[in-house]
Amino acid sequence: MDLAPQAAIIASSVLWAAAAALFVHFARPIWDAIAQRHVADLTPAMRDLNLDASRLPVYLRWWGVGMLAAAVLVAVAFQSPLLAIPTVFLIYQAPRFLVRGRIARRRILLRDQMVGACTALANTARAGLALPQGLEAVTPETPEPLAAEFRRINHDFQRGRPFADCLRDAQRRLNLDGFTLFASAILVCLERGGKVTEALERIGRSLQEHQRLERKLEADTASGRKVVLILAFCPVVFLGAFYLLDPTGTGLIFTTLVGQITLVVVGVLVYVSVQWARRILNLNVT
Repeated sequence: MDLAPQAAIIASSVLWAAAAALFVHFARPIWDAIAQRHVADLTPAMRDLNLDASRLPVYLRWWGVGMLAAAVLVAVAFQSPLLAIPTVFLIYQAPRFLVRGRIARRRILLRDQMVGACTALANTARAGLALPQGLEAVTPETPEPLAAEFRRINHDFQRGRPFADCLRDAQRRLNLDGFTLFASAILVCLERGGKVTEALERIGRSLQEHQRLERKLEADTASGRKVVLILAFCPVVFLGAFYLLDPTGTGLIFTTLVGQITLVVVGVLVYVSVQWARRILNLNVT
């Protein structure tokens, strides 16, 4: 039995594995730098909102693998190299879209929790506690993630920083309308004097009204957002229906140059339309 072909196959497999390992070893730092730069403007917001970004580099590496795999699959397996460009572009935009969505959800959650926190802090002020003591007292009853922000303020205050500076730092870090109103009113009371209890009660009512208006805006634009998503998926649905009716004719769209150009143009128009509609419907300010 001739063992030469088997030895050649084993040797080639080992060489390919070694080449892949060397490529990953040298390309990973370069890719990590590129990926981090891609989301560099969003990571400070994640850090300011106490979002866990420790797993982000791992997700970005898998994102790069998925982008490369999608490009090879579309260009080689489906024999549509022109369609690989918009496919890679959509996957390229995915991390920023997901991180922005996570930041927006955290800001909305903080906004909703501020109303109850102001009411609880007003009750502690009515009971005679000072603001730092009241903030420390309401922290265990405050839900996350607002409780983490209160703990951070308490920690900075206990380390010897003035309470006003702690509030200003949290105000700049969160950049949230509700917390800005809350911190500004308290700072005015601390610097110029005033009844803290009445200020907190008024802030609570103002935040509750602000929350009601923002939720009304979300409800009013919800139907428009659904319509945008439905219209964005309509070309895909129609293409699938035509493929069921005429597989041979519809397949020419993916295999011919004219068909691929048509798909790219339609995809660009849909993408631009969706982005335009999202900007029009983006009336919420959190």
